[in-house]
Amino acid sequence: MLKPGGRTAFTTIVLPEDLAKSDHRRAARMGPRAVTTTRPMEALTRAAGFAEVEVTDVTAAFITTAQAWFSAFAERDGELRPLLGGEYDERQKGRREMIEAARGGLLQRLLISGTAPG
Repeated sequence: MLKPGGRTAFTTIVLPEDLAKSDHRRAARMGPRAVTTTRPMEALTRAAGFAEVEVTDVTAAFITTAQAWFSAFAERDGELRPLLGGEYDERQKGRREMIEAARGGLLQRLLISGTAPG
């Protein structure tokens, strides 16, 4: 439990608020399951009782990290494929799609922080 006045921070992947309807379905398919929330993360965090909420777009750093993760798995394909079986291809496909979607402005990675009430 967070003590009164303590800070919390987390990251999440969301659809950009200004995303065109024509891109919405495609973006939702390319992101994680919870990406389709319709309320802005700042509003959700405030509704949970947090104050001094800060939202920082860290998409560029996310793309760099996701690409490095994808590349590291690809470089170790021979070792990882036997361990993960068919899941290896699914994970790589998901990583590739998220990178593509983030680069294309369809997904954002946000860092949200706030202060607990009290």
